Amino acid sequence: MLSDRGRIPYQNVSRETFWSDRAARSKLSPRPGTVQLEIIVLDNGLISKGEHSYHLAVKLTQGLTHRGLRCRIFGARRMKREIVEELGAQPHFRHSLYDSCGFSRLEKFGHAAADLFRSSKPAGALRSERRNRQVLNRSFEADLAHLPTDVWDKDNLVIIPAISQHQIFGLTRHLWHRPEDQWPRILCTLMFEPSWTPWGARARLGDSYYREAFLQAAPFLDSTLTFTVENDSMRTLYKAAYGIDPKILPLPFEGAPPKRRTEGVLRVGYFGYSKRDKGFHLLPEAIALCQNQGLQVEFIVQIQHENWEPHVIEAERRLRRLAGVEFLTGVLPADDYADWTGRTDIVLLPYDPIAFGAARGSGIFIESVVAGRPIIAAKGTFAGSAVERGEAEGETFEPYTSEALAEAIARLIGRWPLSSAQAAVKAEHFARQHNGEAYIDLLLALGAR
Repeated sequence: MLSDRGRIPYQNVSRETFWSDRAARSKLSPRPGTVQLEIIVLDNGLISKGEHSYHLAVKLTQGLTHRGLRCRIFGARRMKREIVEELGAQPHFRHSLYDSCGFSRLEKFGHAAADLFRSSKPAGALRSERRNRQVLNRSFEADLAHLPTDVWDKDNLVIIPAISQHQIFGLTRHLWHRPEDQWPRILCTLMFEPSWTPWGARARLGDSYYREAFLQAAPFLDSTLTFTVENDSMRTLYKAAYGIDPKILPLPFEGAPPKRRTEGVLRVGYFGYSKRDKGFHLLPEAIALCQNQGLQVEFIVQIQHENWEPHVIEAERRLRRLAGVEFLTGVLPADDYADWTGRTDIVLLPYDPIAFGAARGSGIFIESVVAGRPIIAAKGTFAGSAVERGEAEGETFEPYTSEALAEAIARLIGRWPLSSAQAAVKAEHFARQHNGEAYIDLLLALGAR
């Protein structure tokens, strides 16, 4: 059985044990009358305008306001003031989705050394994984308990746009301690693969933690709790590995259409966070190779990182020594971001198929395809597979090297007029699934009791 509220044992719980224990602990009151639906967004990844979370929050508030539905958003405590003012979001969660804690000095040194001297980071330390799971789940549970009481009204629809093993236990623990008539409908998006960790190393215990988490969540599934994913690859992964059947909820990201051209100098862009698992470290050599070949191309590179990955810091130094590169520094306001992506002909998505993941999606990928912009992606990633299946237009590259990336850029430029026309055709089909109205429709359908 569960221990008292101050401790989290995280053991597996059968359905029979769950319901017999709940009957003993809870006095269920009659359900109140129906009230107007309110959408509650709990997003501890909402910090700045540079994140996936911000763009999704904007789409949600716009779509729900248009339909006359109420929406409240709770983000991380360190959320930027401009988001509070723009969306009315409330700072709340102590730890963000991307936090890590509990590392020893030796472990921190090991991560830095691995990033400097290895092609990929080693598996994480077991102590770190155990510590992070406990601390972050306890923090998440405590933050959920301190939300306004009316958040948990049974008539509400609660959305958690991204959740991992560091939050699922805390969520189910919180629900355990509430009467059944205070269980709203909850949609949780599994955005990461089980091997993902906030600190960049591949999880050694991720598989077992997710298995335990889904067992803990089993009593709430279907009636209260629904897991969602953004694409079929992620759904297949979780269904095969854990026997759950998450629903597909495509992301509603619509990009600025490119300014079409059939000849002349093309612009190739890299946008989003400058991270090693997103291939930022491949750019300096790949761009230099393209320039040495005399390709008619200019590069636009967004520099956005927090100086904690040595390979990324070094890659920025090398990039800034190159001519013919336009740099965009920091988080871009929405209008500026749309303007710069609109000037871009080809988007680079050189995400690492191992570190980033084979099934994980990308908002920039969706924006690019919906806008009719060809992409270049690594084989073995979701974006790369979409190109190979013919769902997106572009080129893939393998092996995962700067040389292979440069070759893919050259191939795409060599067939540019045809590629540009095909991207425009594929955009029409893709846009029917990835738009704000379709997203709200599906969201409300999944949240219906």
